[in-house]
Amino acid sequence: MNRRSFLLSTGLAAGVSAAPQNAPVRPEPVESATPTDRPAIVLSQIGFLPKCRKTVIYRLAPGGIVPENFTLRDVGGPPQPFSLSRPLAKAPGDVPNCLIGDFSDLEREGFYQITTGRERCAPFFVRPDAWRRTLPKAVSYHHAQRCGIAVPNIHPACHLDDARRRDTGEHVDVTGGWHDAGDLRKWMDATMMAGFGLLRLARHLGDRWDLGGSGIGVLLDEMRWGNRYFLKMQDKDGRVWADTAGGVNGDNSDNHWTDNQAGTADDRYINPAKPAMVQAMFIALQAMVSQAFAESDPGYSQSCLAAGVRCWEATEHPRQTRDLSWRLLAAVELYRARPDSHFAQEAAKLGDALAAFQISSFIASQRKVRGFWAAGDARQTPFCDPVYSALPAIAMLELAIALPSHPAVPRWRDAVRLYLDEYVIPMSARSAYGVMPLGLFLGSPTQETYRPLEGELTYRYFMPTRQRSWWLGVTSHLESHAALLATAAKALRKPEYRELAFRQMEWVMGNNPFGASLMTGEGWRNSYPYSRFAGPLIGGIVNGVAGNAQDVPILQMEYGTDWRTGEYWTPHNAFYLWALSQLES
Repeated sequence: MNRRSFLLSTGLAAGVSAAPQNAPVRPEPVESATPTDRPAIVLSQIGFLPKCRKTVIYRLAPGGIVPENFTLRDVGGPPQPFSLSRPLAKAPGDVPNCLIGDFSDLEREGFYQITTGRERCAPFFVRPDAWRRTLPKAVSYHHAQRCGIAVPNIHPACHLDDARRRDTGEHVDVTGGWHDAGDLRKWMDATMMAGFGLLRLARHLGDRWDLGGSGIGVLLDEMRWGNRYFLKMQDKDGRVWADTAGGVNGDNSDNHWTDNQAGTADDRYINPAKPAMVQAMFIALQAMVSQAFAESDPGYSQSCLAAGVRCWEATEHPRQTRDLSWRLLAAVELYRARPDSHFAQEAAKLGDALAAFQISSFIASQRKVRGFWAAGDARQTPFCDPVYSALPAIAMLELAIALPSHPAVPRWRDAVRLYLDEYVIPMSARSAYGVMPLGLFLGSPTQETYRPLEGELTYRYFMPTRQRSWWLGVTSHLESHAALLATAAKALRKPEYRELAFRQMEWVMGNNPFGASLMTGEGWRNSYPYSRFAGPLIGGIVNGVAGNAQDVPILQMEYGTDWRTGEYWTPHNAFYLWALSQLES
């Protein structure tokens, strides 16, 4: 299960050569279900807020009766029975054989169930805290993934011998941190995402994040634990290493328990490569940690800021869209941590550089969409990333928010509006579920299905299966757009963005072709997680729905071992906390 090879091929990690383009492709997993399976009625299993758009999708069986309406009733035992009926209409766009019903006018709080014909869904809530109450579970996932300490009911103290350098064999203490996914490895890029999720949650909601009253201290304690590892990964030159336990040659050899004794044969390895994205993420994270601890622990705050500044000074500005976006976020957070510094000027310069990669005119003989970003190459290849797809627009928006009086703010805001209004909204409208396709392509790069848009542009909802050796579900892609849309709704005063943000989140919570909740412990129909060492973890979010060569959705719903759809991965929890905390703020 060499997940590392996929990460390398997409640029999500570095230090080992990517697999060649003609590398053998494993067959599509036969244990992954296609959406011909039940249930027929799908919607958000979390429920809905009283004042928001509410929809239900009815999936037609081949040759079955086409119902005209659905009935919704309160099954929570009200003093007097409550029910209503609403029409079902043919859903437009790319999703065949489904009907959609709207009950947005229902603002009455209750515990409801929808029926149509002989079909019925599991009960769901309409209540103000429908989403907020999921936050403690999503946070608890990080504690369960702690490395270097005993986690009750999960595992004993582990990996106290981490680790030795690949290049010199020197032992360096890099114990601690979090396991990344359904394994025992510690990628810097992926596990730092946990920090961004926790700190965004603390920033947006503070002590109000947990309705049970846990307070912000829980978030800061978890952040401090993870940051011990990140700080240990900073080399003497100020830059940080790529990962611990990624294997010797990008293989799976380090994915194991150890004897906790340094200097023995089972010691794991540090990858001493220093990729550009990891540096930018580290800088941004340390600047955010500095802000979060400024009042409670000024000394720690300053030491983290100093580590971030050292890394900033040791690295150059990257030239590719994804890495440049992270560098811009780093400059913005450094400015927020030290407003009297020169980082405002640095951030503005990086913002202009990132804006230059935006495709503001119609290209490729089409006039359907514009405003998306190019990857940074000479061909203006559309930027497409399964994890950080919304990052360029997020970075531009954060820049505009942080420097509201800068003369370039209108231009930065217009760039975000263009991306949302003329790319995200029209592309999301193509699906009955209201979710963003993964991205655009020039023609058909591989011999598989690419949906025609217009002219030379095509698109897919899911990752190509024959473009690289590895592919996976699109959970983080959707959640990152939810984070962007939620932030833009507030900053640009467009409530319709907020509604579209919820569409992306609802897909994760069951409003998808499988009627499957992708978070363990939430919803009523889950795919069994690929978690080889710890088993199911409450609050963990899996890679989720992927697509086959025909761009038809697949999801492991049996008890198989398909990591591509079923594995936990830290970025999913991070973007979930980021997006939901912004929506709830």
